[in-house]
Amino acid sequence: MNEPLFQSPSAGVEKAKQAKASGRTDLIRIGHAFESWRDAGFDLTAAAGEPIDNSIEAGATIVHVVTQRAKGNKAVETIAFADNGKGIAPDNLAHVLQMGYSTRYGERRGLGRFGVGLKLATLSVARRLEVITRPAGSDKYFSAYLDLDEVREGTQTFIEAVEVDGWPDDLKHLMGDQGRGKSDGKPFGSGTLVVWRKVDRIVSGGPFGTALDERDADLRKFIARAYRKFLDKGLQITLNDALVTPHDPLFLMDNPRVIARYGDVRGRIVDEDKLIVEGHPVRIIVTLVPEPFRPREGAGGNVDADEKDIKDLQINQQNEGRISFLRNGREIYYDIIPRFLPEGVNRGDRYIGIEVSFPAELDEFFQVRHVKRGAEPVDKLRKQLRDWLNRPVKNARKEIRDYWGVVKNAQRQTSLPHSEALAASRIVELTSPEGKAGAGKTPAEIEQEVTQIIEDVLGEEVVEAEPERVQELRRTIDEGRLSLLDGNWQGSDLFEIRHLNGKAVVVLNYRHPFMRTFYEPVADIANNLKPAPDDAGGVIDLARRIESAFDFLILSYAKAENLHPDPEIYSDLKTHWAMNLKNLVLQWQSGKD
Repeated sequence: MNEPLFQSPSAGVEKAKQAKASGRTDLIRIGHAFESWRDAGFDLTAAAGEPIDNSIEAGATIVHVVTQRAKGNKAVETIAFADNGKGIAPDNLAHVLQMGYSTRYGERRGLGRFGVGLKLATLSVARRLEVITRPAGSDKYFSAYLDLDEVREGTQTFIEAVEVDGWPDDLKHLMGDQGRGKSDGKPFGSGTLVVWRKVDRIVSGGPFGTALDERDADLRKFIARAYRKFLDKGLQITLNDALVTPHDPLFLMDNPRVIARYGDVRGRIVDEDKLIVEGHPVRIIVTLVPEPFRPREGAGGNVDADEKDIKDLQINQQNEGRISFLRNGREIYYDIIPRFLPEGVNRGDRYIGIEVSFPAELDEFFQVRHVKRGAEPVDKLRKQLRDWLNRPVKNARKEIRDYWGVVKNAQRQTSLPHSEALAASRIVELTSPEGKAGAGKTPAEIEQEVTQIIEDVLGEEVVEAEPERVQELRRTIDEGRLSLLDGNWQGSDLFEIRHLNGKAVVVLNYRHPFMRTFYEPVADIANNLKPAPDDAGGVIDLARRIESAFDFLILSYAKAENLHPDPEIYSDLKTHWAMNLKNLVLQWQSGKD
């Protein structure tokens, strides 16, 4: 069967002369058109989705995808897609490669619609498309191809379906269960093999290049997420002989990787609803990632509650604020939509899953493009979705913050006082100038002063009875240039500073009215309060901030004093400061009584 591409390039010269004389011309110059179509907006993941979509439409239950690399491992030269679907009727095969043709053109029930997907997808990465098929109920094989080099040279002027002896020798192992690494798998009784040859746009290196392993990893992530609904229902897709397991950003589906490590752990539904648009349902759901995968603030989706690596679960910064749009069950968009979430994208939104599902009948309302790589609701629908999302997203964010507050409070019960401020101080001190105060002291003198500081802080009886606490204080003093300890003595001093060869040890006096009236109650809330289930987490977080703010002020002053070789010049300043602060606090208290 012969099918014209558009026109013959070799005939084009003569026709151009005739057109020039008559004032007419052809609708399209085929050679130039194909080269232009190579930049239609497909990347590798979007392009690979087109033949996979066709396999699903053909009723396939198994799809094998293979990327074959060229010698030197610097480029991909062939990509193949094999399925066990019903195959393609021989009288349709040539049409399948014809631009604009589709057996499902304009159809809304399945995944295809526009009649350009497979062709444009191929052209975006390769210069030759081959389709070999064995129709269901037939023992014959048929093949057709489109080669851009031959089109340009004028040697291919038609797309022709021809009968062949079987599958190509280099890829026939894919047309059966053996494509999953089996050597004794059963061959497919029917199916289609789509081959992209002369791949010229997937290379490694260069100033903007991406490693081929990373390209393969991205393709696996795309397949796992975009076809999760189909994989969850039994569709098997392999990539380079490895089975692809579904990745559900909502964590509601069975995930073999999660189940193997954690058991049946799933996300929690915050809210879900069905909106009716032009008589068709738009389903929207908001979930929270399971607690073990958002164990604490700062975990970043990289580790679980036991600090074990979970990067393979794809809860990272790239997922912050992204929304999954599914068309007929197939994800066509996973990205941020500007001004769609309340107060924009917040830190921690990576732990919130948002899925919007709609039927193809609403393509115009979601502005679906032919590359099936985009879905941005029109203004009215966008507002309706945004208004609905406002409450569940805010509730999810609050739940995340509250949970982190509970976790952080539990951690503080086993940590030393002022640990957050001291941790920040140690990092800052890595690039800060060294102190000059207390210089020239011998190791013996420093040891004597440290011993005295510990006795003043703990008391002689505790020093003798609790050596573990003594060692904790010694470590605190030894580990940083600045230390902050808790003391208790008679007098008006707010704190005292001991300078030891460029180090500053600050001891707070909890008998000062400021400490008793303001600082200590805040510290108690931050360190000891058992969170209530409502909004106590927010109070605790505020208390911690105030506690750390005071710690930072004192440590900053201590550092400033430590930079002076003779800090004694500030002794009167500290005394007057503490005395005035005491008077102000006592006056404030008298007004409250």
